[in-house]
Amino acid sequence: MTADIDRSSESSAQPEAGRGPAGWLGLVNKPVVKWPAALAVLAVLVAFWTIARQSLVIGVVSDAPLVLAAIGFALLYRLTGLINVAYSETVTMGAYIGMWVNTTFDLNFYVTLIPTAILTGLFSVLTYFAIFRPAKLRNVGVVETIIISFGLSIFLRYGLQFVFGFEFRYYDVPVQKSIKVLGVGVSPFRLTALGVTLALSLLLIWFIRKSRLGVKIRALAGDENLAQVSGINPLATTVLIWFLAGVAGGLAGAFYGVNTSCRAWLGWDQFLFILLVVLIGGARGISGVLFAGLATGVALSFLELVPGLKTTPVYAQVIVIALFMVILKARGNRLLETGKV
Repeated sequence: MTADIDRSSESSAQPEAGRGPAGWLGLVNKPVVKWPAALAVLAVLVAFWTIARQSLVIGVVSDAPLVLAAIGFALLYRLTGLINVAYSETVTMGAYIGMWVNTTFDLNFYVTLIPTAILTGLFSVLTYFAIFRPAKLRNVGVVETIIISFGLSIFLRYGLQFVFGFEFRYYDVPVQKSIKVLGVGVSPFRLTALGVTLALSLLLIWFIRKSRLGVKIRALAGDENLAQVSGINPLATTVLIWFLAGVAGGLAGAFYGVNTSCRAWLGWDQFLFILLVVLIGGARGISGVLFAGLATGVALSFLELVPGLKTTPVYAQVIVIALFMVILKARGNRLLETGKV
């Protein structure tokens, strides 16, 4: 009797079929709608071929650091379920560390990536041991932990501003000669960022799916107690994840910094898109984050090149965020599943 009541209550709580964003997506998936829609998109791309070509190149190479940062954030989110707001400052710190190493020791930018990756990885582990592990041992709730991470983010942001100053800081690098890609000039630094992003993504996909440590990570994400009984060291595995996340965030910050400038709000300015990319693409693992991040970059670039939006690129960001909200609403709780990397 109780089971019948529970089932009836569940069925009544579900939205009516065909209504809401989920119903719209179901309608779009029907062949009678899908193929005309695909032809319409193709017609738009042909009509705006120049803009589409430029947005493809600019979006993919410009937002490669966004994908790098999102991959690092996804590792933490899928393992712990924690929305670590302070991760944005890992990105900022990567930009500042790379700039400091570059200008202080007069090192080539590509050489500075090595100490930057190591130091930001170690910094990420330090924040885990200093803040998040003690909170976990005290059984601090998820909401409270997010608030703690928000406070840590503010502390680190203004700490970096105190150390490096209010002014923008720049890398000491020679002027780069642009390389033509589909008729669009691209900086070698941006192409390097794209190459590092793709290489790191493929490496992490192989590492998590095929390696023994990857099996441990997936086991820990699925059930920590069961993983511990199976002989897996949860602490060592967790530390490895935090280190890899810090490496990805630090490299993203370095590429952001060399392509634009170093400033205390650099990571925070990107955090909303990092979070949305992970929520949208993270359900399909690292490959989903990679695709969602690059698609976000292409969409932003396309909208920013459309006549009427060129002078107000913030509108393009608002449109993309609105699309994210529709997808989040349509897919619902599936995006909130954690413990699957």
